[in-house]
Amino acid sequence: MMLSVPTTPRPEPAAAWLRRSSPSAESLRAFLQCGALFAWSEDRWIIAWGQPEKSAQPHPDHLSFYRPDYMLRDPQPWRIYPQAAAVSPDGLAQQLRGETSARRWREFDLTAFAATFHAVQAALRRGELSKAVPAVFEQSSGALREAELERALRALANLPAGLMPYGYWDADGGHLGASPELLFADDGVEIQTMAVAGTARAGRAPDEMMDDPKERSEHALVLDDLTAQMGPLGSVTRGATRLWRIGILSHLRTDLRVTPAQTPAFADLVRLLHPTPAVGIAPRGDWRWWVQRLDGVDRGSFAAPFGLALPDGTARCLVAIRGVQWDRESTRCGAGCGLVAGSDLRRETDELRLKLAATRGNLGL
Repeated sequence: MMLSVPTTPRPEPAAAWLRRSSPSAESLRAFLQCGALFAWSEDRWIIAWGQPEKSAQPHPDHLSFYRPDYMLRDPQPWRIYPQAAAVSPDGLAQQLRGETSARRWREFDLTAFAATFHAVQAALRRGELSKAVPAVFEQSSGALREAELERALRALANLPAGLMPYGYWDADGGHLGASPELLFADDGVEIQTMAVAGTARAGRAPDEMMDDPKERSEHALVLDDLTAQMGPLGSVTRGATRLWRIGILSHLRTDLRVTPAQTPAFADLVRLLHPTPAVGIAPRGDWRWWVQRLDGVDRGSFAAPFGLALPDGTARCLVAIRGVQWDRESTRCGAGCGLVAGSDLRRETDELRLKLAATRGNLGL
């Protein structure tokens, strides 16, 4: 039985919205033409399809997808789709084709990145910044074709635990990926987030990465920032920092949680936490000005918040990284790297290449 948004406005318990079903062939075709997905858990994706309505607020009775750009410029960032279902990733993948992609990618501009690297180091020496995360993009001609979208969705269904598939698309373009980074999860009682910073190839010895001064410094900046940002909500509990291996990459990760006296609105949590220094700058200050100056190109939806709000008030929001975004003319794959005092240009360039390769591999592109 396929789940649909109810026509009679009434709140539904989370269990009803998360009960898995199998979309019909007709619904699957509509999903591939204009759809969205959010991985609610490893064995449950929320998918939606049909022409969505734009809204400035989540709908109190319907599933609502939050999809602004990185700069949060859209006054109506919510999308409410006419049809939705909870599906098994494996079950969905079995209904999709797996055509091989012949897409060719052009490497990011190494000269431009080197100039950005030196500009950040100068700002660090002047004390204007303590960390910055510039973004680079590999480019490819043409929009993502439906056959490539199917292949990518099949690939996402087989990723290792820890990566959260997400995306949305229509005839004009889209964004599809699998993020390791949760911006926040709100169950109505407790708010959770995570500090994820520091990257190395998964084969690197755990002690070597955990004890690396550069990696620890970069991670500490993100962790301290998130602790300070969540502080006004209540007493923040920080977990132990650990090495987190996901596919070919390893990261340092620390989980944080807080039980607020009153649950903030979704948009308030976004404004409080986005962008973290894992995808922006520290201190936050004029983050829009700095990011535009350092990147040299518009990020679009790269590293933007991407979320889902259920009718019972439960909500989750991830950071839209490790993905590709496209329009009618081209497709691009983005990655960022954290620059702090002591960063090395060659090492950061290698990290960007590693992240980009991991992203394309995750999507079968």
